Amino acid sequence: MTSPEPARPGLRPSPPPQAPAPGSLGVATAILALLALVLYHRQLLLGSTFLLRDQLIYTWTERKLLADALRAGRLPEWNDLVGFGTQFAASSANGLTYPPLWLVAVLPLPFAMDLVTALHVLLAGAGAAAFARRLGAGLPGMILAGAGLMACGYVASIAPNKVFAGTAWLPWIAWAADRVARAEGGLRSHLRAGWPLAAVLGAQLLAGDPAASVTGGLLAGVVILARSSRRGLALASLAAASGGAVVLGAASVLPGLALLPHTSRASLSLAEGAAWSLHPLRLLELVWPRLLGSPVDPRLDLAELLARTGPSALEPSWSHSLFVGGPILGLFALAVLRRRPGSGALAAGALALTVLALGTFTPAYAVFRATLPLEAITRYPEKHLAGALVLVLALAGAGLSSLERERWRLAAGALGAGTALLALPLALAGALRPRLLASLERAAGLSTPPVDGAAALGIALRAGLAALAVAAVAAALLAARARAGRGALLPAIAVALLVGHATYEGWAVTPVTPAAPLEQVPLLLRPYARPPGAPAAPPPRLLRSPLLDAGIPLARRAEYLHQTLYLDGVGRFGFAAVPGFEGWRSERFARFWAGARSMALADLQGLYGIEFLALPRSLRDGLLPPGAAAPGGLAVELELDASSDEGDPTFGWTLVPAQRIRPRAFVAPRWRWVPEDEAVAELTRPERARDPGLVVLSGALRTADEGAPGVRPTRCELTGYVPEQVALRCGSPAGGYAVLIGESAPGWSATVDGRETPLATADALLLATRVGPGEHEVVFGYRTPLLRAGALLSALSWLALLGWALRRGRRPAAHA
Repeated sequence: MTSPEPARPGLRPSPPPQAPAPGSLGVATAILALLALVLYHRQLLLGSTFLLRDQLIYTWTERKLLADALRAGRLPEWNDLVGFGTQFAASSANGLTYPPLWLVAVLPLPFAMDLVTALHVLLAGAGAAAFARRLGAGLPGMILAGAGLMACGYVASIAPNKVFAGTAWLPWIAWAADRVARAEGGLRSHLRAGWPLAAVLGAQLLAGDPAASVTGGLLAGVVILARSSRRGLALASLAAASGGAVVLGAASVLPGLALLPHTSRASLSLAEGAAWSLHPLRLLELVWPRLLGSPVDPRLDLAELLARTGPSALEPSWSHSLFVGGPILGLFALAVLRRRPGSGALAAGALALTVLALGTFTPAYAVFRATLPLEAITRYPEKHLAGALVLVLALAGAGLSSLERERWRLAAGALGAGTALLALPLALAGALRPRLLASLERAAGLSTPPVDGAAALGIALRAGLAALAVAAVAAALLAARARAGRGALLPAIAVALLVGHATYEGWAVTPVTPAAPLEQVPLLLRPYARPPGAPAAPPPRLLRSPLLDAGIPLARRAEYLHQTLYLDGVGRFGFAAVPGFEGWRSERFARFWAGARSMALADLQGLYGIEFLALPRSLRDGLLPPGAAAPGGLAVELELDASSDEGDPTFGWTLVPAQRIRPRAFVAPRWRWVPEDEAVAELTRPERARDPGLVVLSGALRTADEGAPGVRPTRCELTGYVPEQVALRCGSPAGGYAVLIGESAPGWSATVDGRETPLATADALLLATRVGPGEHEVVFGYRTPLLRAGALLSALSWLALLGWALRRGRRPAAHA
């Protein structure tokens, strides 16, 4: 229960907030579900899918791998479609340990993963509404908080990312933490109040984004410190809930901890981890949509010139927009000014999370990163802004409800101030437009592709003027409602106006593309596609530079990514992308790939069995000798013709089949042992590729002999294949090391004729085990370390929590 606050000088004390009407959260959620359908109608009803972010180049392939494995009744633990193979289940963002993502095995892709995205956006909105309700918001305020979060620029632009599921739980963490903060009684009562917090923190851990988990912990701490009158008990309950969450999330946590020491995440530098820090200039985007032009078109994106925070190979910023609207910030300020219980401390928490989101633009982030070990394995500080937005929008919802009780002049002043946050910089930009254009023109030529500063500035000014008009009308409606003291029509119109404008701006930063053309095999792969019903076999590997061509028009971006075999997208058609992308890339692969860049292209393909090379015409002519574009095989030309009014060039791409490469599995009759830290250097020696029958070995088991000189390597026959188990029949007159061209990693084991044998690492990366002369059955198998133990612990703990909650639910429940 909330007790009345003491009066402040010159102001009447605020009466305690009245409990919202029973069932109001259900009504709000139903309205928010309709909003989710509006936000994502293009994906859910019109056959389109997200164009940008992770969707086409990472997520679709990983979701297909998950769906195919679940339909086949097996656990997808190893991903053979990226690089030379990489863990799958241990990276929980891939979805094996997060049951809501299993929906992709039931419905067709990409519809299923777009539906999952829409449902998680709805989950976030319902959580914001529930949290706003606890802060005193009635139904209109709950709808504003939930709809404002769902439609804001930040959520709109990051929802297509495969890690958004973790972010979606943040509002519910705030809600559950407030239950703990407002609990009455002693430690036992606080601990009982903490079980929903343990549940939502555990669900977030299963969703698999460490950065979101850090933000969730910080958000829970902010709410408890701001809203609890017995902070020691509440913090003890938070600690207990966090411990319970680790047990509930063990299916994700234990494999992740086992994996971490072997990944590049274990040694992230500040510069690597703090990429995509929030540029201070972008804070204006909270009230000014498209402040920097069009974030989805590099030719019209002023962030390239003014606010780039991503490395050159990445987009200039993590999110494409931050827009929430000036009146919402005014309502947030109103809740703070009228001293809603804990509102000042919640506002301070929102400010602290925003400071963390600024990353390297403040000294605070380096201190924070050095202090909190979990933050040291995360990337992109801008992710912390999500926690600040949850607090801002929930308080704005409470501020909207306070219009019924507070003096209208204060409300009008707060709303006017929120509108002025846009009016003043917009007026300044308009007055300085000639100077801004001159500065932009000088800088534009340095970017690739060149940015059209005049057009981008025009987009910014038009979007700002439209936002100012909407903000002024909405603020006037809300101020009129405050002055009248009653009535629901004006707030409803204002909320609809604000959410409708945010929805429109969200569509502007989340372009879509028809899904059907992307389901067809790319032209370059069609001559080599495996026929339906063919026996399972390891995917052929395809080397394609991860760099993008500059200046691809937005209308042709999906076709370009699809047809030029960009990154992991080829995995949907049975090819493995080299180097591909995996967020938890192994440290072994990182070392190997850094050294491999100095190898001759033919040597790299030959030693590592890379069957195909995809090249744009500009690189093909420089890398391959004349007449050698397709030695002994077929080269397919692809022409991407842009429309003449866009003035873009034609792109020619070639798929070159490799010649004289090692087989996928073979017995190497000769070997040489070296320390692991010298293995990559051995590979880059010019003479290394001249003897493919020799392997450079490293590992704990070392033999004194070095094999039989003059004996040729022998190919192993594939007798069974799933990514987690490769069965071979290997015969060699002299014996040696059976080598599988796949990445060695913790979790792999080998048997020869049914007996377990030690593993070694061949040529800095590959799997190898010793075999004697003659014919042998060799099986390489992979099991994710601690996955089964973690899954069992998670399942038992969730069942125990559910049983306890059901027993407790039979008692009279307190208001949530």
